[in-house]
Amino acid sequence: MKKILFDLKACQPIEHIKFHGGGVYGYVVFERLCKIAPERVIAYWDKSRFIDPAIKDLIDNMNVETVDASEKKLIDVIDDRVSLFYTPLYDGEHRSLFSLDLPIYVTVHGLRKLEMNRDSYEIKYATNLKTKFKCILKQTFLYNKLKKKFFNEYATLLRQKNVNVITVSNHSKNSLLFHYPFLSEEKINVFYSPSTTSTDIEKVISYGSDKYYLIISADRWLKNGLRAMEAFDTLFDENRLVNTKVIVVGLSPKQKLMKNIRNKDLFVVKDYVCKDELESLLKGAYALVYPSLNEGFGYPPLEAMKYGTPVIASPFASIPEVCADSVIYANPYSIEEIAMRILYLNNESVYNDYCVRAKNRYNYITHKQDSDLTDMVNLLLGKIE
Repeated sequence: MKKILFDLKACQPIEHIKFHGGGVYGYVVFERLCKIAPERVIAYWDKSRFIDPAIKDLIDNMNVETVDASEKKLIDVIDDRVSLFYTPLYDGEHRSLFSLDLPIYVTVHGLRKLEMNRDSYEIKYATNLKTKFKCILKQTFLYNKLKKKFFNEYATLLRQKNVNVITVSNHSKNSLLFHYPFLSEEKINVFYSPSTTSTDIEKVISYGSDKYYLIISADRWLKNGLRAMEAFDTLFDENRLVNTKVIVVGLSPKQKLMKNIRNKDLFVVKDYVCKDELESLLKGAYALVYPSLNEGFGYPPLEAMKYGTPVIASPFASIPEVCADSVIYANPYSIEEIAMRILYLNNESVYNDYCVRAKNRYNYITHKQDSDLTDMVNLLLGKIE
């Protein structure tokens, strides 16, 4: 029986991070693939390292064949039964398969390193000398060398005749075609990034009863939370927001982003929060403010919209494609424009309109996500028939 070799190792921890975006994406694809055809899957993963317990249970319950990556190199796993290799994240180890007569499918989530501009705000997020040095490096000619290295690494991947690309949005597809014009559209398959939520939204209890706005992933420069915080601070200075607070999630105590915030008593800062608390915060928020600078797909706006929570978001990258006219857009580099959109959303009729738009768009996108996930799995299975 012909089988798919699934690189589950790519889903395992990156340094200290147990769950990362590409890994969670891979888990969802793996789960759907196993539910449809578990006998057609070989899971390649490192049994000495952490893996999502739910995935381990799935493997055990469905008797999915496994290979221990701590004992066997990827190239040595390939035999006559393996007729396709799939990975949710590209890694240098995969180069060992380029010379084989074996179809390789790889998900490229985006080309953030090629798309992003330099930004003076990045250094404000640095917590130590090493990260500060990296930020300073980006302002020099050496940064272009690093970008070129990344470009060449993916050029090598994409030029391989046996490599086919899966990507998570039309934005990412167009970015690939722009940066690598030798690519043909036929080699790129677009399937929206699958939903990763299993929350029963009816059972989620709203976080408190007081009015608050929500900023998440505040420790990450690309999520651009500091500019959102400064927009709120300006409005608080001018007394244009009353009886309102801002909850900031994911801000490490090591970071000094609150240092220059003047109205500190109107900000509630949280470090890590568990998934259940985050869902409660999303449901209870007056609005999510998410001025991200780059997204390959962008889950957070959808995670808020499922509760009918309005979103102020960036019009960059994939966000307009996913959110359409169901969120309010603001230039993420303009503190003034973010503040303007916050005030705009304080209008009752505008607010109610975007509550309805949010739920409608969420329902549409989640239907497409589920349909695309099935289509993606069927594509992979169809290539091993």
